[in-house]
Amino acid sequence: MATVTFQNKNVGLMLVESGMATVIRHRQDDTDRSPIYDDLLLAEQAAQEEQKGLWSPKGPSAKQYVDYSESLEKAKRQLTLLSRQRKVPAVVDFVKSASRFTVLVPRENAKLTFVLSGIRAPRSARNDTDKGEPFGKEAHEFANRRCQQRDVEIDVEDCDKVGGFIGTLYINRENFAKTLVEEGLASVHAYSAEKAGNANELFAAEQKAKDARRGLWHDYDPSQDEEAEDTTAAAPATSNGDAAASRRKDYRDVIVTHVEESGRIKFQEIGSGTSALTSLMSAFGKFHLNPANSAGLTNPKAGEFVAAKFTADDQWYRARIRRNDREAKKAEVVYVDYGNSELIPWSRLRPLSQTEFLPSKLKPQAQEAQLAFIQLPQNPEYLADAVNFISQETADRQLVANVDQMDKDGTLYVTLFDPKSSKNPATDSINADVIDEGLAMVPKKLKAWERSAGDILAALTKKQDVAKEERRGQWEYGDLTED
Repeated sequence: MATVTFQNKNVGLMLVESGMATVIRHRQDDTDRSPIYDDLLLAEQAAQEEQKGLWSPKGPSAKQYVDYSESLEKAKRQLTLLSRQRKVPAVVDFVKSASRFTVLVPRENAKLTFVLSGIRAPRSARNDTDKGEPFGKEAHEFANRRCQQRDVEIDVEDCDKVGGFIGTLYINRENFAKTLVEEGLASVHAYSAEKAGNANELFAAEQKAKDARRGLWHDYDPSQDEEAEDTTAAAPATSNGDAAASRRKDYRDVIVTHVEESGRIKFQEIGSGTSALTSLMSAFGKFHLNPANSAGLTNPKAGEFVAAKFTADDQWYRARIRRNDREAKKAEVVYVDYGNSELIPWSRLRPLSQTEFLPSKLKPQAQEAQLAFIQLPQNPEYLADAVNFISQETADRQLVANVDQMDKDGTLYVTLFDPKSSKNPATDSINADVIDEGLAMVPKKLKAWERSAGDILAALTKKQDVAKEERRGQWEYGDLTED
């Protein structure tokens, strides 16, 4: 036992004085008692006479919270306040489902319906007669065990159409949405994950669950999954009984603006959009030169569109915040018209609130794509060589991209070629040049739309064979395709 003091006051005595504790009774001959035992007895007697705390004839009144999820109007009012704060302390009052909670925010006297952003959890049965989705019960029970009546922290990003607050919930400083995904009890919702700015983290967690065959992914088969994705794309081509479909032709004039470390490219489609972007950037630069428009962004949020000052040239560009480091006061931003990203201090951010510069006025011009019919190296060194080669071949060149396929998530698969020097765009392309340099190979597992392009695959395979024979790039130590 010990005596605890706060600001030179005995905490035990303070509790008894306020009617929040009672004094232990000792026998007359018991000397193992508090040195201020008499003071404690007097304090207890005074609290009884004044009917304080537990001596009051009235029962303790429950704290009344304002339910801001009661209506959309109330939710929007509270959203303005909560979205400016980070890691707001809260308590999970009730677990409605694996991704939906009732939380209490004591310092705001607020009660909220809180929805996890970036994921979709399977629905559990509402009653004995209802049938839930597979792993819905397991996901709900897992959330109950981890979160029910626990102290948590929340980041509020948005609200839905019925007054639910959307955001990130942290328990023991861990993103609970990520935990659900890692356990195979939720899947990633790509659009909302990108909007929240934690898509990479969630997709990595999902892949981890797939590899471990957890929960929803207990019977996951990568090869079957790949085939299933292509069934829809292949159906129109084979429904008339033909053995193979003709190659899709969708030519677009483009400029490649960025090549990511993974080998994915970002490009602008030349036309009215790029013309409008040139005008916008001219006005954008003049706007930010005016000292009257130098107000900074004190509380940036992940997913928010902002004006960001690029480190390389100190010019202002439209950007979107991918993630925030609040301790270091830095943000990772993606320049939405060019596709490149960097980590910059908050001091290089400004609000993007002017109507003429908003994405709704001119949509982001950078489009994402992958080079079709090729598989880049898994080895980091060869991959870096491939990225450098693609960057050199596409830099400062107006090219033509044939869109061979569009994925469900909007990713384009393209063949890039220079119309001035390419005699046969199908095989004389930058895609083919990467294979020719030994920095890519023809994919081992072909998708349905790739299989339909037999002539292209045959030509690329010939280039690959030459690269193997001459030990170029990744083939310098032998044939990687051999068992």
